[in-house]
Amino acid sequence: MAQAPGDRKDGRPTFVWDWIAFVSAALVLIVGAVVERGSSVPLRVIGAISLVLSAFLIFPPFLLLSRHGGVPPGAPYYDTSRLVERGPYAVVRHPQYLGYILLVLGFALLAQHPLTALLGVVAIGSLYAHTALEERDCVRRLGDVYRTYMRRVPRFNLPLGLVRLIVRRRRATLRP
Repeated sequence: MAQAPGDRKDGRPTFVWDWIAFVSAALVLIVGAVVERGSSVPLRVIGAISLVLSAFLIFPPFLLLSRHGGVPPGAPYYDTSRLVERGPYAVVRHPQYLGYILLVLGFALLAQHPLTALLGVVAIGSLYAHTALEERDCVRRLGDVYRTYMRRVPRFNLPLGLVRLIVRRRRATLRP
């Protein structure tokens, strides 16, 4: 297969959205540290909750993908050959990206500055665009297994994913 511009040597595409998201997210942190902060306590509380929740979505996938994703020895944790549907992957399809979105949102809400809000929108939009491209790669690599997973588990909607997980588990316990 011919290598398209921007593809990695392993055949998986690279995404400009990654870089845009990374730079804008880093700028949210930097700008948020130096600008005058807003004073809305409810926004600060939501920001703090967002930061805490992000940790539960960002870190477990490292272990889950490495252990259950069929990653070849010495390959990076995300180089999976099997679909992982446990832990946060049973609730949302992209827990790490949702975690990064919540991280950016949390820092932007803590800063409460128009520039951090703008940079946050750019970072979040870039992360969302990246996941759409990543899903095409997952379908290419995993086929119908991933398509079925996409119908069952939402991309980012955490409340919907929790409800669907509860319903799936309830149905599984009611089957004879």
